[in-house]
Amino acid sequence: MNSDDSSFDDRTYNLPPDLLQLATEVDAELTRSINYTTNGYLVRREIHILSFEGMSGRVSLKSGDLVDFLNPVLHVSTHDAVGAAPPPRRLSFTSPAGRKILQFMETYFYELRDLICKTNKGKFPISSQTTVAVSGITHWLLEHFGIHEELAKSVATTILVGLLIATKGTFCKMTEKEAKAALAKV
Repeated sequence: MNSDDSSFDDRTYNLPPDLLQLATEVDAELTRSINYTTNGYLVRREIHILSFEGMSGRVSLKSGDLVDFLNPVLHVSTHDAVGAAPPPRRLSFTSPAGRKILQFMETYFYELRDLICKTNKGKFPISSQTTVAVSGITHWLLEHFGIHEELAKSVATTILVGLLIATKGTFCKMTEKEAKAALAKV
C-alpha cells in the first residue's frame, strides 16, 4: 500500500510537522499553566475549559485532559532494549482523557467535519490547511462555548490531532460512516 492510499488501515500516521509543532507548543503552554510547586511538591491545578452534553451525560473537559491526551504523541518514553526501536507513540481514546475527547468529537462530528473539510477534500499534508482548520475550530469554540482564545486554540489543536490520527489523515476523504468507524476503532 503506498502513502497516497486513502483507505483506512492500521499503519502509523505521522502528523504534519506544523501540527506536531503546534501541539507541542499547546502542550508546553498548558503544562506551564497547570503545574506549580508548593512546599516542595509538584501540584497540578486543573483549569475547567468547557462542558457539554455527551452521549453518556454531562462531560467536563479540563486542561489536564488535553495534556494527558497529547502526552503519548509528544513525549518519548525511554526503554532498555539496545538497538530496538522504541514502541510506536499512539493516542488512546480509552483513557479517561481520551474518552472525553472522543465524546466531544462524536457529539460535534458534523460541525467539526464542516469546519475542517470545507476547503480540504484530500489528505491533510498542507501546512496552510492546518492553520485554516485550527483557526476555524478555534473560532467555532469561541462562539459556541465562550471560552478564552488560548484555551480554544488548545482544544482545537487537540481535536485536530485526535481526528487526524484516528483517520490516518484522511478525515475529509472518508465518508461519514468510514470516519465514525475510524473513531470507534481507536
